[in-house]
Amino acid sequence: MLTKSSRQLYLQSILLVSSFIDIFNVLSFHRSSVYCKRTISEKGYNVSNWWSPLPLAEKQVQRLSNQREEAMEMFGPGPGVDLNVTLLPIVEFHQSNQACYADLGCITRFSFADPLLWPINLLPESRTKINTHFTLYTRENSNPQPLVHISADDPNGIAATTFKATRPTKFFIHGWRNTGYEELFFIFVQRFLVKGDYNIIRAHWGGGSRSIYFQSHANTRLVGLEIALLVNTMVEKLGVQATDVHLIGHSLGAHTAGYAGENIRNLGQITGLDPAGPYFHGLPSFARLDHTDANFVDVVHTNAGSLGFGIVESSGHLDFRPNGGKHQPGCQPTDLQAIWNDPTAIVSDASTCDHMRSVRFYSESLIPTDCSTVGYECSNYESFNNGLCTSCGLDNDKCAPFGLEATSFPTRSRKNVNIYFKTGGDFPYCRYQYLIKLSLGKTRNAKPTISGELRLSVNGHTGILPNIQMPKSDYEHGKDYRFLAAEPTNVGPVNTVNLRWFPVLTNLFDPTCFLGFCDQRMYVKSVTISLLNSYPDANKIANTFENCPVFGPAAIGPLFNTELSVSNNCSLTFPSLVSILIPGPWIVYKK
Repeated sequence: MLTKSSRQLYLQSILLVSSFIDIFNVLSFHRSSVYCKRTISEKGYNVSNWWSPLPLAEKQVQRLSNQREEAMEMFGPGPGVDLNVTLLPIVEFHQSNQACYADLGCITRFSFADPLLWPINLLPESRTKINTHFTLYTRENSNPQPLVHISADDPNGIAATTFKATRPTKFFIHGWRNTGYEELFFIFVQRFLVKGDYNIIRAHWGGGSRSIYFQSHANTRLVGLEIALLVNTMVEKLGVQATDVHLIGHSLGAHTAGYAGENIRNLGQITGLDPAGPYFHGLPSFARLDHTDANFVDVVHTNAGSLGFGIVESSGHLDFRPNGGKHQPGCQPTDLQAIWNDPTAIVSDASTCDHMRSVRFYSESLIPTDCSTVGYECSNYESFNNGLCTSCGLDNDKCAPFGLEATSFPTRSRKNVNIYFKTGGDFPYCRYQYLIKLSLGKTRNAKPTISGELRLSVNGHTGILPNIQMPKSDYEHGKDYRFLAAEPTNVGPVNTVNLRWFPVLTNLFDPTCFLGFCDQRMYVKSVTISLLNSYPDANKIANTFENCPVFGPAAIGPLFNTELSVSNNCSLTFPSLVSILIPGPWIVYKK
């Protein structure tokens, strides 16, 4: 275990070496053809003689950044990095620090002291190149042909469409290497319109999102200002309430929504779908999406980590982390390097499945169905998976429904609340999450500790869950055990639970064994099944069913199935049939 001082020294060494490497690379880049000189004309501003990095530079800095992030994950943040100090002059690539636009205001370059967190500090490309534009969809015109384009320059034109200021307005903002016209995003829009009567606006910035990542990263700031201009025009000219506006962004689009939110007073909500991680990790909140960018910010993490596309940091009031938030069932690991190296690669399910699952999960949550996902606050995914975080709390602020209903979270005073839930590996992704609580009895005939695997089947009014396997484990009589199961079936109110016990002999010299026969019976008091897809907590309690044997505790032998039922009286105790038929151990254990 490294001491605090050792950890700080390690990280400082990493920073020092990385900085020298970065500076050497910058000098080398300037002496080579890795950078190409360009001149760009902006509306109201001219940018000339700046240097544009090509994929080689991106690849080298990405490698250094991965090393830095892996060190931070291993050893923690260390002493911290001052991100408010200007970079060394040799790392400042631009002759100017600011770009101004007649109707948008100015964008000033960030000046951070860490060359890995912010290695190439570019200004956005021209508005013409980025080509930010907006298309409108409503229930009256859900699939317009031709497309309905709207602009902040023409509020009267917006009023002449099917847009209505009296209904909520949802924006969707795509990410890197997308255009917003992909079929997945069109389906997303259509499901929104089935869900409710909304104005749906897609923000397209494909001219800027298909640049190399560094440049697209910088372009998000200008796209954010374009979105803010449109929203503010709708508020001032058309009577839209800013609190009724909801920005939804995927990947770089999530941070774009954050930049927009900074410039929209009283913005209602931002939803970040796996906000991009590269060169947002470790940055201060003002340089990325955070909870201050709207009245309510919810974030979905599906590919977080140094080897993923998503950001690790909690960024909203609520941070949903399905399946732990890093890797998703049914997905192959993301090959970041292949994406970096292929300038024609498209961010899609095939190339970045984990990253795209955030869109698919949220899109599915809009479909009317009886499977509604509820997530629970927990310190980590392992604890959640072990059934240790399954209460909504007295004020229902320890859990939250996923999707549009997340706004029902009862408080805005809390931030960065990490919420976990489980999904399936294919569509439909929603799973019914069951908490299984096993209560073991402790009688004088019960061996203190037994080992093995428990399997159970749950029979309900509307379905059956067959053969749920609990992990092999050691079980101590007199204790309670909790398990979490995610299943595609809603069994409804539970009637019975059937148990089958498969003991494992761990000690050949066990004194309870005689001629190969061992006492490995499990004494069960009850099995309680709770459906965790219920919100608020009162509904979860109503969907909790305690199943008990006719007389308890029931002694389950390896050759018997035992049925427990909700109709049995859990307070009755009497030797079970199994313990009568199978001779008890010749050793009596103390209670």
